[in-house]
Amino acid sequence: MPNTIEFYKPTIQKNTVQYINDVLTFSDSSKVQKLETAFKEFIGCSYAIATNSGTSALHLAMCALDFKRGDKVICSINVFPSIPESVRHFDAEPIFVDIETKNYNIDLNKLEKSLEKNQNKKLKAVIVNHMAGNVTDMKRVYELGEKYNVKIIEDASNAMGAEYQGQKIGNSGADITVFSFAPHLCNSITNGGMMVTNDENIYDRALLLSFHGLKGKSCDDYGNVNYIYDVVAIGWKYDISQLHAAYCLAELEGLKETIVRRKEIAAIYNTKLANLKHVKLPTFDDSHIFAQYIVEIDKNRDHFVSQLKIENVKIGVQYMPLHLTEYYKSKYSMKVFDYSSALGVFQRVMSLPMYPSLTDEDIDRVCEAVIKVANAHI
Repeated sequence: MPNTIEFYKPTIQKNTVQYINDVLTFSDSSKVQKLETAFKEFIGCSYAIATNSGTSALHLAMCALDFKRGDKVICSINVFPSIPESVRHFDAEPIFVDIETKNYNIDLNKLEKSLEKNQNKKLKAVIVNHMAGNVTDMKRVYELGEKYNVKIIEDASNAMGAEYQGQKIGNSGADITVFSFAPHLCNSITNGGMMVTNDENIYDRALLLSFHGLKGKSCDDYGNVNYIYDVVAIGWKYDISQLHAAYCLAELEGLKETIVRRKEIAAIYNTKLANLKHVKLPTFDDSHIFAQYIVEIDKNRDHFVSQLKIENVKIGVQYMPLHLTEYYKSKYSMKVFDYSSALGVFQRVMSLPMYPSLTDEDIDRVCEAVIKVANAHI
């Protein structure tokens, strides 16, 4: 029986082991600082704060913007729960908007209607994500943010390394952008996130809150904090460890090659799965970095996925629209057909394996399995 092709496997970069050994042997205790510096240089932004996860980066961003009870934040209905979950932790209210059926990002026409409907002093921000690495039309988002006087937060968990109009995501106009170094996994071998901004006031506030609101602290090479400091705000422990920073730094250094390989894999999928019955391939432009490769199955998607598993090919299905989940459905009295685009997309989509360690032989096996199942699909 052939080996199973996993949906996603982490990549060990050429410097990963060395950087981790640097930390374990105490020969380099500056991996966090090096990660932040390298990230700023890569993105082209002014400020970066490394965090222990992408969710922490998102929550820290909301702290920096001083979210309060009753504030309103608009986001897509088709996002990972970390976005509205972070909003709810402030006892603020997420307002959900349906998605486009073409690229699965937030529908900007419906976003504008939502901004118009909900404009008041409690309307605080719009959070925009880039589904699968397919970049949203941010020019229009920024224009809407200015028109309705709301902050723009980009969740770029799937868009690290992507560009928009010649600028890296994270330096294209958002007030705050957050990234994740482990966007695919619930039990990853590393955790790490990054919050970036070009606003000095936001950065100063986030930096203060990122480690318990301590002012005047200093740390030695072993992480010991000096005993004379002041507490000037209520923060939390958002900081990343040196070990995780070492892994993330190696990932960042290998990111360009990773994106090149993902685009190569996508090109093979595009060629070998073209004009296949029951399977619709993604539409995309050159900015797409294929954090996932999402296809649509015209009917019986779940059966299609189960048959691929029999062929030892694992498939991803993301995300569950939030109005179908118990908490949000109950909390906001949402019904199944309230977000018809997201519902329809969720019933059709699946993601093929996509990671740089996939060999051409692996990709051929995936394509052969998809073709086999498609030809037998009813």
